[in-house]
Amino acid sequence: MRAAPAHRQRHRRGFSLVELMVAMTLGLLLTGAAVSLFLSVRQLHLEQERVALMKENLRFAADFMTRDIRSAGLRENGELGLPEGLEPGDLGSLEQHRFTVRKAGMNCLGETGPWVASVYSVQDNQLRCGNDDVPMQNQPLVSDVRSMTAVAMNASGQPDWERPVALRIELVLESRAGAQVLTHAVEFVVSLRNAVLTQYQSL
Repeated sequence: MRAAPAHRQRHRRGFSLVELMVAMTLGLLLTGAAVSLFLSVRQLHLEQERVALMKENLRFAADFMTRDIRSAGLRENGELGLPEGLEPGDLGSLEQHRFTVRKAGMNCLGETGPWVASVYSVQDNQLRCGNDDVPMQNQPLVSDVRSMTAVAMNASGQPDWERPVALRIELVLESRAGAQVLTHAVEFVVSLRNAVLTQYQSL
């Protein structure tokens, strides 16, 4: 039996150890790069979802509070009861972290009456709304709320809880994922429509 030609034997030989190590190293580098890219894209996607959820929660809170607050002080007979309709939680401060809205109709819990109360505050990282019963009944509106600041404004745009025509509110949400913290804030102004109308009629 004839031996295979020398050039055919050279073509049949396998990879050397160095070639295998180089190939494995390149493969590991490519795999590592692909995994790193995947994790970066996934982390970016998760952060975008968290930001979107925070914005959605802030939008809900702002809309909910606006609908409730703008009728503050309106009594059953149509008269305006301010400043009783918008009470600060701390009489010694212009910036409030708790305040009460009073009006005829419905409060934030769905309770109705001639003069019902909605008490807004932040407890245990939740924006909560309740009534002024003893004991108080309340419910969470939005989670991951770090702080709420409210300032009543008069017709001149100055802080004034005695003659309010608007309420400026700032909400700060904070979302944690491990060591990473995302913070998002929104500030909005609610006009007390009955107070504005009264101011306009008095001109």
